[in-house]
Amino acid sequence: MMEILLIEPNDSLRELLCERLCGEGFTPVAVRTGTDALRLLTSPRFESVLLEWSLPDMDGVAVLREMRTRTLDTPVMVISTRGSVADRVLALDSGADDYLLRPFHMDECMARVRRMVRTYCRRAAAVRNGLHCIADLTVDTNRHVVTRGGKRIPLSAKECAILEYFAARAGATVTREELEQNVTQSAADSAIVPVYIHYLRKKVDDGFQLKLLRTVRSKGYVLSAS
Repeated sequence: MMEILLIEPNDSLRELLCERLCGEGFTPVAVRTGTDALRLLTSPRFESVLLEWSLPDMDGVAVLREMRTRTLDTPVMVISTRGSVADRVLALDSGADDYLLRPFHMDECMARVRRMVRTYCRRAAAVRNGLHCIADLTVDTNRHVVTRGGKRIPLSAKECAILEYFAARAGATVTREELEQNVTQSAADSAIVPVYIHYLRKKVDDGFQLKLLRTVRSKGYVLSAS
């Protein structure tokens, strides 16, 4: 059973989307508000999420950001009447996998859903095999091998452990305290967490236009392609 979460306040559109999703062999779970959606989004239960930007209780992008904060990597397609480049960029930078402008053709919408489900299945299979892919960075947690752009990156054991921790939480902010408690696990190491981050940035990001390991001001660090 492949469940799709549909967050859509418009009754007629919600019913139409549910009907088409059922016809595609999916099981739609439909809600009207962001609050109801976040109650359901506590674990990687869904294969995909269809998210209306304009919700009655909150901004759809706020729901999306909260999902990514919870480290849920379920593919999300934002549905919106907002057609500006700035709005599309905001949604994609907030963690959306796709952006569908209303009005849309239902066949196109379903094709995009099918593509997102395929993406989710590939991600899930890779994680089961210990592989985490962030842009062109691959972290193999089974073999403790890291590559970027197809080239292997030599890391110390501690650097590798920290990067694996980031990779498992890609897109979510990781605090220094988390690293101290879960990775370094000693006062001597925890005092130099920023040094390890500096080493990792040089090895992972130097020479690449897209920087993956970044600082989130006053919060911590994030490993993300967004």
